[in-house]
Amino acid sequence: MINVRRGEAEAEEILESLGFDNLPIRPESVANSINDDSFRLILEHKSFSSPNILGAAVGNSSGALVYINKNIIDHGRYNFTTAHEIGHVCMHIMSGVSSSFECGNNEFFNPHSNPLEKEANGFASGLLMPKKLITPLTNGDINWENIHIIAKKCGTSLEATYRRLSMISRTPSALVIHRMGNFLRFVPSDNFYFYIENSPLSFDQKKLCVDVRNEQCYPSDFEESDPGEWVNPEYRGDTLNTIYSSSISLNDGFTYTLLTYDDDCLDEMES
Repeated sequence: MINVRRGEAEAEEILESLGFDNLPIRPESVANSINDDSFRLILEHKSFSSPNILGAAVGNSSGALVYINKNIIDHGRYNFTTAHEIGHVCMHIMSGVSSSFECGNNEFFNPHSNPLEKEANGFASGLLMPKKLITPLTNGDINWENIHIIAKKCGTSLEATYRRLSMISRTPSALVIHRMGNFLRFVPSDNFYFYIENSPLSFDQKKLCVDVRNEQCYPSDFEESDPGEWVNPEYRGDTLNTIYSSSISLNDGFTYTLLTYDDDCLDEMES
């Protein structure tokens, strides 16, 4: 998480220095503001030889080119990809850490031990959703209503918005993503200590999903659930007796579920 937070902080410092203080933050506008006689930054759209490549950045201490896959349809994905590549320029190319990057789904969703990709993800998150600008938009709770409000205002995806809020909030939370009922991805906050069971959605879990495909009202409430339906309920002497879940159905067969718990949901195991 250190790399992500470093990227977020770097982006927010750049926004402040360039005078960006209103939402939404357009990454193209940030690139144009960085581009000057001392450092040339050019953003172009192109088709890559591999459709899995979303963006790339190449350059040196005097300038850089950022390429964005022109076939990206989703607005939130486009914004995050552009901001991610600008992050590579500002944090890694300008400083001479590396001269080129080529980024696909692995770099965005599964950066694992690559600190540079984690920093670029953090940069994109902080650039598009600066803390001082998104904090006044909601009451700060992590729920679908608040996530949707911020995502719509900032031009970001629900997943990217959740990731940003999970870094700001102190509440343990996790996002579980299924597609066509099959497990796809688990995104926990750094203080969510219970591990997901990689299982498909059950019939009962599907029944609790709120369909928001037609921009219907996003829920702010949670269902009280058996934690064993979602996670391994034991971790280092603690047992989770209750978990709160909130699931929504989206386009293309995606189901997103928020999980959270508090101290009252925990039992200490007897020694």
